[in-house]
Amino acid sequence: MKVVFVVDSLNDLNKKIAMLQSHFGNDIIYIVKANLAKIFKTYGHFESAVYYNNLSKIIHYTLLKLDVSSLVICYASLEFDSKLLERFIEQIKDGQKVVNVMPNYNILEQFSNVVYNLYVKAIFKNEDSLASPKLQYLPQACVQELLQSHLGNKMFAMPSNLTNTMYVEDKKINSSLKIKTGFNKFSLLPIIITLIITACLIMSLAFWGLNFFTIFIFVLLYILDIFLSIVFSCKNYFDNRFLK
Repeated sequence: MKVVFVVDSLNDLNKKIAMLQSHFGNDIIYIVKANLAKIFKTYGHFESAVYYNNLSKIIHYTLLKLDVSSLVICYASLEFDSKLLERFIEQIKDGQKVVNVMPNYNILEQFSNVVYNLYVKAIFKNEDSLASPKLQYLPQACVQELLQSHLGNKMFAMPSNLTNTMYVEDKKINSSLKIKTGFNKFSLLPIIITLIITACLIMSLAFWGLNFFTIFIFVLLYILDIFLSIVFSCKNYFDNRFLK
């Protein structure tokens, strides 16, 4: 079994590495975020690869150079402890099933996830498992299959007979399991479109006044803008979970 340790945070780094070594052994592959690479070397460890916004691709190419084996993927930004790792190992059992760790989503997040999975299913004909990418076990056969396609596919939903799911209630761990999506250039586009539509609406009212046709057109434009905003938001979330 290999451990892919994604160093996206330096918080308690040596402590976390020690815990991984005590539970899974010393065969650890360090994939380090580019802005942390220089500092990471001062911790006495050497990275196997450095990534920017292409994490899945970098892990994929790194694993292609190594012998295929079962895999534990863990992120340094996850606030884990020995108790969590012991529960995780219990779920691995004989090592033949994928083990996912599922965060506890609140009502608003659950609604957002439903909308998001409509987008994922429409594009990829499958749903996101909604499990955390920050701690996952992949059997050897699964790793071999993923390396023939794309490692990011590990986040798609799999049949229940092929997976074990572990749920987490601890608030601090639960929060760190979730992927945070930042503001990007795609988030700006719907805002710019909204401003343009509003400016056009004001000019239309000034020149032609209020009428049914004007109201209908601009209501339709605002609805399309909201739809576009949702699509870009779902794409951003997908990219952060599957690729980055």
